[in-house]
Amino acid sequence: MNNNDALNELTETLNRRLDAIEAKLDVMRGASRKGLEWIGMLSEHIESLDEFRDEVRASLEPLSVKLDNLDEVMRIMRHATVDVSRRVENLENEEPDQRRSA
Repeated sequence: MNNNDALNELTETLNRRLDAIEAKLDVMRGASRKGLEWIGMLSEHIESLDEFRDEVRASLEPLSVKLDNLDEVMRIMRHATVDVSRRVENLENEEPDQRRSA
């Protein structure tokens, strides 16, 4: 019987350990499910942000084109201002020369 008692005790110990392992596995499965739920929610949120980014990009593209046009206008204005400034200086320099010769 002694051998039989040792086997029963060993079986009970193994069953307790297996129950503990199964409980830990259940916790891990629950955590895994939660993790997958979070990943699903994050994926939906990322898709929503991608759609928003596309909407913003579409609404800002015309503004970008206008800003590019404005940059071109400013460049032209800069050149025109420099040109007018040179002409005014030339006229101002010619005026005293004409007074002296008169």
